[in-house]
Amino acid sequence: MRDFKGFKTISRTMLMAVSLGMFISAPSASAADVAGKIGVVDYGRIFQQMPETKSAEQAMLTARNQTSNELNKLQTALQNDVQNYLKLKQKNGKGEPAKEKELQGREEKLRKLAAEKQTGLVKKEQELVAPIRQKIDGAVESIAKKDGYSMIFDRNVRVYGDAQSDITFKVLDQLNIK
Repeated sequence: MRDFKGFKTISRTMLMAVSLGMFISAPSASAADVAGKIGVVDYGRIFQQMPETKSAEQAMLTARNQTSNELNKLQTALQNDVQNYLKLKQKNGKGEPAKEKELQGREEKLRKLAAEKQTGLVKKEQELVAPIRQKIDGAVESIAKKDGYSMIFDRNVRVYGDAQSDITFKVLDQLNIK
């Protein structure tokens, strides 16, 4: 009877070891099932081929040129006034503190205006780009749901991926871009 108890203990131990081994190896086998299909998309390529991108770029170019022209006019006027003041100062041999303060104030206003304009340009660019990105994101999401992808990564951040995981052409087709 004693040998039977020893056999029973060994059998239980082996059964537990086998069960534990199966339990430990099972999650790694099913991890691929949990992850699902993973795809990649060349977001930059799609973005560049969108017709809306070209009009957004043109709008930004126009806005930048207008801002640049406005700031250049103000800067040229300030430089002319500074040069005229320096000539007058050299001719008279003395400066006018009030005029110097006024010129410094104008220079500071010009700097602030340039910073505000730059911030405005960044905001305008974000406003123009946001709808384009939303449209691309919607197409990617639609394809991901339709084809059973659980994750889609930008092609530029992947380390490795086969051609079958690239859905760029599907997104281009969905957006009617040739």
